[in-house]
Amino acid sequence: MKKITFKGKTAVITGAGSGMGLCASQELAKLGANVVMCDINGAAVRKAAAEINKAGHGKAYPCVTDVRLYADAEKAARLAVRKTGRIDLLIPFAGGYEPRMCQSYKPFYEQPLEVIDWGIGVNLMGPVYFARACMPTMVKQKSGVICCIGSVTGFEGDGNGPMYGTAKSGLFNFVKGLAKTGAPHGIRAFCVAPGPVMTRPGMAKMKTLLGRASQPIELVDFILYLASDNGASITGTTHVMDCGRLCMDY
Repeated sequence: MKKITFKGKTAVITGAGSGMGLCASQELAKLGANVVMCDINGAAVRKAAAEINKAGHGKAYPCVTDVRLYADAEKAARLAVRKTGRIDLLIPFAGGYEPRMCQSYKPFYEQPLEVIDWGIGVNLMGPVYFARACMPTMVKQKSGVICCIGSVTGFEGDGNGPMYGTAKSGLFNFVKGLAKTGAPHGIRAFCVAPGPVMTRPGMAKMKTLLGRASQPIELVDFILYLASDNGASITGTTHVMDCGRLCMDY
């Protein structure tokens, strides 16, 4: 296996102010990458970027963005090019289960439209917008990697928050389209679909075959392996990392 390095590379990460997006930003910086850290929480993402810069590895650039707005995706892409001259990796981590995020635990047929719109906007249109904004630079470079973040809910579905599962299953197909349009330009795209990940205590309650949830660093290590030169032949596919949840007999 080749030594994993992102020295001199530039990554654009959404949801970078906390959770897996923050973990990925930290690990990429340790591996030499410059990281454009995008998050709707300006205070959190500026603090996180400052801590990465203090560590003295790769450079971090905070960017306050609402992933539901294409103008904000363009803003992040412009920042990456202005500061580093390139975009090598896009990982849109920003997402969430709309009933929990909007505090609306109702069956779908009673969900307010703003909750439905939030679920699709953040979980599906966010990755679409950021891919659209970042790919032109990758095409010019003749290289790039896009890793979308799916979920086992994309296979399972959910009665209260079906937009989350719908969006995640849409990403399974989206990376196929990205792989086809990107291949002539040296651009790869794939999706990683986790089960429960310990970004919050409630995830420990989800059943898995192994009896535990994944740790964020496990998921990030897997993503960075696929995004590195070690994963150079991987594109257009979805990779499940769920501690065996999908093969359980309930």
